Amino acid sequence: MNNALDDLVTRADRALGAMHDASEKLTDLRLTRRSSNGLVVVTVDGAGALIGLELASDLSRTSAAELGATIVTTASEAAQEALEQRASVLMRMQSSLSET
Repeated sequence: MNNALDDLVTRADRALGAMHDASEKLTDLRLTRRSSNGLVVVTVDGAGALIGLELASDLSRTSAAELGATIVTTASEAAQEALEQRASVLMRMQSSLSET
């Protein structure tokens, strides 16, 4: 009976470690992307939320519509990639949990 309990505790420790590792990776996940026209640099977090926005120093030749579209497109692409990375972290965690 003691061996069964030891095995259970060991498996629980491994599962807790896997969840902790995944949590840290998700907390630390940041993605920065530059727009193809160089006007915008965005940073998103692991949930795809915009947490940073940098604009080119000279936007005098850029319309508001073009700038807005560039921001939205670049942020959307970065968010999609961040969500893909998030899914990968969660899938690895799920896989390691099923091994315990």
